[in-house]
Amino acid sequence: MLDEEKLETVPCPYCRGVILVGAKRCKYCHAELAGMWPKEAVDKRPEKNPALATLLSLLFPGMGQYYCGRTDKAIVFVFLFVILVGLFYWLTFPWILVAVGAGADAFLEARKTRV
Repeated sequence: MLDEEKLETVPCPYCRGVILVGAKRCKYCHAELAGMWPKEAVDKRPEKNPALATLLSLLFPGMGQYYCGRTDKAIVFVFLFVILVGLFYWLTFPWILVAVGAGADAFLEARKTRV
């Protein structure tokens, strides 16, 4: 579900169609808009600490993604972790593999929030 506060709209400078702030291309006239948005208008997410996001995902896969505001990815990593633990509970390798993958992804997500 999308949060209504995060979705700001403006009229397209070319066709006056309503578009999202930060759009790369107008969905009506297909004009290139990539260079016209200031950095502050495009990414309003608060900065996240990549080290903390990585540590959270290593401890419990999905927590780093949740910390970064990516609940969709967090749910995927949690389900993947639970399924692998259920299927291969006698092996530690799948657990470690999912935790390391989640940690790397959380690190990259947190770096996207930094200037």
